Amino acid sequence: MGIGDRVRGIGGAVGGAVGSAAAAGRSAVGRRVEAGREGLASGDWARSALGALDVPDSPATEVWEYSLGVLICRHPRVPAATAKLLRALDGLGAVRFGPEEVGFDGEDVPWEKVTGLRLHDAFAVMTNEGLDAEIDRVRDVLPPIPGRKWVVGKAVEAAATVVLASLEQAAERRLDTVEVACEITYKGLLGRQKTMQASLFATALLAQRPEVAASLVATARAHGVPVTPAPPLTEDAYARAAALRARTTAMTERLTQARAEAEADDPTLDEAASTEDKALTADPAGAAIPHQATPQTGTDAQHPTA
Repeated sequence: MGIGDRVRGIGGAVGGAVGSAAAAGRSAVGRRVEAGREGLASGDWARSALGALDVPDSPATEVWEYSLGVLICRHPRVPAATAKLLRALDGLGAVRFGPEEVGFDGEDVPWEKVTGLRLHDAFAVMTNEGLDAEIDRVRDVLPPIPGRKWVVGKAVEAAATVVLASLEQAAERRLDTVEVACEITYKGLLGRQKTMQASLFATALLAQRPEVAASLVATARAHGVPVTPAPPLTEDAYARAAALRARTTAMTERLTQARAEAEADDPTLDEAASTEDKALTADPAGAAIPHQATPQTGTDAQHPTA
């Protein structure tokens, strides 16, 4: 039975009581995500990379940054030479903050210009539409490199894997109560008020790594920036549980599709990786591939060394 059939086959009736509805919904989500993980093990490379991220101080004492582009470069089949060409993706899905600045998606603002940091519930942002918008941006900025379709497929896989990992946490804690700092208000030119919104990947990253999210909030408060909590929820538990199940199903199917598209792509990138592997075999001294190193914090994190 295929992944899609197994995912669609999971579910069941939810009890009438609100408490039972929420509990049953979280249980169903856990089973759906687990079914997706069994057949989508290739997404584990993204989970592993995120799990190796350094945790910044609270408040941050040095620059911490990560992005969807950096994550893709951590894939073991991306040659170092290709990773150089993927620097165009550095700003996509980026989270960056430190003692001096803060920003999302390649746009940074000095803390002295920031007028507010607003929290939103993470679940509201994690939609299939948000994922599609993220991938459209990858296609727009990605240069014509060998294995371009493969890279786009891995971008979908990486983003969907991080979102699924966050959705999976709903089995332990309700994702719709997880508040993530994903909106920054600041003074632009001539003192005009401007707003910066985090993308889906950046929001999912902060939801998946609460220590990072907590550091961002603590850093804002250390600079005297007001932090506004998310607006109160108006949807009942039954509706939230149903929406969570539906969203998890859709995201799992999108991840399945991304894998199929990546595997059907031409083998150009694989050939490049194979060539590099042969070179490393001939020269053991070059066996340490920079793009496979543990993700770093700081300015150099987005630029793997060739």
